[in-house]
Amino acid sequence: MNVTIKGIPDEIGAALKVAAEHSRRSMNGEIIHRLASSLKNVSAPEISSRVLETPDSVADAWTSLAGRWKSDMSVEDEIAALYQARSIGREVDVSW
Repeated sequence: MNVTIKGIPDEIGAALKVAAEHSRRSMNGEIIHRLASSLKNVSAPEISSRVLETPDSVADAWTSLAGRWKSDMSVEDEIAALYQARSIGREVDVSW
C-alpha cells in the first residue's frame, strides 16, 4: 500500500529525519516503525469492524434504537446537532 502524507510540519519532519538517521532507517522505514508501534494495542477485529460498516448496518443499528431515544428536540434538530457534534473542525460528507 502506498500513502502520501501532506502538510507535515517542519519540526516533525526534522525530528523524523534525526530519528531515522539515529536508528539507521530510511524516513519511510522510521514512519512505518512508529506507526506499527503506535498500533500494537489495536486489535484487527476492532479495526475491521469500522472498515466493514455499511449503510445497511448503520441503518439496522439505528432501527434497533428506534423508540428508545428521548429528546425535547425535533428529529431534524436532533440530526443536525449530531452531525455538528461529530463534524467539529472538519468537513464531512454524510451522504452514502
